[in-house]
Parts: sequence; structure tokens; C-alpha cells
Amino acid sequence: MIVADSGGIYALYDADDAYHGAVRKVVLTERDTIHVPVACLAEIDFLLRTRLGLQAELDFLEALSTGRFLLEPLERTDIERCSVLLERYRKLDIGLSDASVVAVAERLGTRRILTVDRRDFEVLRAHDGSRFTIFPKRSG
Repeated sequence: MIVADSGGIYALYDADDAYHGAVRKVVLTERDTIHVPVACLAEIDFLLRTRLGLQAELDFLEALSTGRFLLEPLERTDIERCSVLLERYRKLDIGLSDASVVAVAERLGTRRILTVDRRDFEVLRAHDGSRFTIFPKRSG
């Protein structure tokens, strides 16, 4: 199981993105459903629509509707965890979208995150202090 953030999803749709190939490989080889927190939707929509256009946005919505990506709602405990994360990592300025990725991953029992934002996700820790495994893996 893997939880995706906005940047990871965006890189999948932007063929010119430096991470496109690596993210595409992860998505194509991932056997489990890729979970996308509902808190990431507005950010994904904005990035796809403003940078790539309507077709990219429609392609993402089709992936959601066909089950390639599973939209993950935020539960009350996720919201509470997001508040804790936003406060704890105040200097990182992670925002609700990234905090929701962590909260959802914890609730689902996974440490696997699809992101291109290594700067933040290499610092963020799960509630038990463990690190997240970031996909795509670093090359080299």
C-alpha cells in the first residue's frame, strides 16, 4: 500500500517533469491501490489544470473513477493528527496536504509514500518515530 502526495501525482501527468519517468515506473509496478488523501485534491486539480490543462485533469479524474487511485477521506483522528504535525513541523511549513499524507499513511498502517518532495518527507516522522519510505527511490 502506498499513499501519494500532490507532487507525486502531478509528476505522473507531466511528461516534462524531471521525476516523470521514475514516478510512472512506480505507478505501473505498484500492485496495491495508490491512496490519495482527499485533502490533496484541490492542490492536484490546481497543478494539473493550470500547468497541463483540462485533459490532464480529466485523465486524473478517470484514474480516480476507475479505481487506479483510491480517494482516501480524512477521519476525525486524521484531522487531529494533521494539527499535531502542522504544529510540530511549523518551520517546514508543510501544509494540510502533506500532513494528510502522513496521517492517512499512519492510519492505513503504511510507511510508503509516493512523492517528489524529499525535502519535507525525509524529515517528517510517523507517530512512532519511524521514517517513511519514499518512492520513487533515489537513483545512484
